[in-house]
Amino acid sequence: MNNKEKLIKIMSDPILWIETFVKIVDKQGRLVPFKLNPQQKYIMRNKGKFNICLKSRQLGITSVSLANALYLTHTKANCTCMIMSYSLDSAHEIFEKLKILYNNLPDSIRQKTVNNNRTELKFVNNSRIIVCTCGSKDAARGSTLTFVHMSEVAFMNENLEKQLLAIEQALTPNGSMILESTANGLNLFSEYWNKATTGEAPLWKPFFFPWTKDKVMFANEYKEYADRYKELYNPISEDDLTEKEKGLMHDGASIEQIMWRRLKISNSSEEKFCQEFPSNPTEAFISTGSNVFSAAMIHERLGTLYLTKEMKLPPKSDPILRKHKQYLKLWKLPVKKHKYFIGVDTAEGLGGSNDYSVISVMDEDGYQCAEWRSNKVKPYEFTGIVLAMAHWYNDGLLIIERASAGHTVLDKIVHEHRYHNIFKYKEYDQRGRSKRKAGWETSAKSKPMMIGDFVEWFETWQCCINSKDLLEEMKLYQMVNGSYAAASGHDDTVMAFAMAIQGMKSGQYYYPW
Repeated sequence: MNNKEKLIKIMSDPILWIETFVKIVDKQGRLVPFKLNPQQKYIMRNKGKFNICLKSRQLGITSVSLANALYLTHTKANCTCMIMSYSLDSAHEIFEKLKILYNNLPDSIRQKTVNNNRTELKFVNNSRIIVCTCGSKDAARGSTLTFVHMSEVAFMNENLEKQLLAIEQALTPNGSMILESTANGLNLFSEYWNKATTGEAPLWKPFFFPWTKDKVMFANEYKEYADRYKELYNPISEDDLTEKEKGLMHDGASIEQIMWRRLKISNSSEEKFCQEFPSNPTEAFISTGSNVFSAAMIHERLGTLYLTKEMKLPPKSDPILRKHKQYLKLWKLPVKKHKYFIGVDTAEGLGGSNDYSVISVMDEDGYQCAEWRSNKVKPYEFTGIVLAMAHWYNDGLLIIERASAGHTVLDKIVHEHRYHNIFKYKEYDQRGRSKRKAGWETSAKSKPMMIGDFVEWFETWQCCINSKDLLEEMKLYQMVNGSYAAASGHDDTVMAFAMAIQGMKSGQYYYPW
């Protein structure tokens, strides 16, 4: 093979191009040829159009994406690559790393720049690399993108969904994007990851890189820590390993890595180690974040939902329930003379990404019997569905939130339909006289109480949740700036079930028999 043939081969292969022409600063601060580690090679060879990467810290996924952006812009004209980060400081650091890679390319292949500022490298061939943050501005609006890398997606703000939508629309037919992050609790990134791994989002290709498979990036540190461990303690033998450590060894960890792990944990905690260096995806997500509900228990319940069989709506059910049966999940039919508590959260029925109307039915034993959930049904029709569910479940206690469209439903059920079994809350007038008003009033005082009770009931196994939608919402439910809210998406299903619990706790029940 002559030099021309070799060059053609190199220019057609991004890995060969990177390893031939790109230099990078290693962990010792030396400028060295960029030799890709196994994880970097794997994602470069196997990535599709839409990719999501969950990883341990400092495996070099962002670095290889920067090198790939240089490859694309140096081998194609009119090509735009975007690197997006979660903060200005992080974006600045990434851009500085990009400039080091660019400035150390051989003169013979380095494209000259026509624009070199704090956020963009633009070359004479009209290709460019943009580095930006996930801010309020739609960074991809009006662009045509060949490659996008989004770094530390789990730490991005509430604009993430809007940015993703704009980027997906801006990608060229043969373009690709990578969402990459360490875990940060159960949020929109974990939601995307779950959908990619379960097949709910088949276009997304998941990559997970555990610390146990890394033998390159921390090689010197592994040796240093292992030597220090031997100085402090006796060398580890297989008999000294815990069951957890034996499992890690089975997954590929070396004795040196086990000693490194022990010293890392002794310097912080096992939970913090798992956050930075997960050995599996479940460990990554349940060891991070500030979620209200136990992530480990949610994950455990999600893994056993298949044991609870969903039932079909009986043929002779109320016509309105049959009409909207696609929105109903049913796990237990009504039992005569059993008490039922029915939480109702009402939305406007506008569809799209708007809020959902939810009916959550719980029996006197804390078992979730049914759930109706849709954002496409208007309040006036939703009223009929609420009544049908209530009558079917032995005229159960209705706990209806007094908010927005909930006022419409509550008014119709109380005054037009004269439904008798309605939860009432106590209110005092200016003279200190109390009176009971129908419905549930969510306030700064009542919301922490209802969510606190829900957390207690769930984490002490006082209730049995069968709804995947409810568990998925619980995963994203957090304390945000001193108040409870969904980190992303909706919390309507959480609120409906929480109200059912409040109904059961209240002791109110107006027996129809």
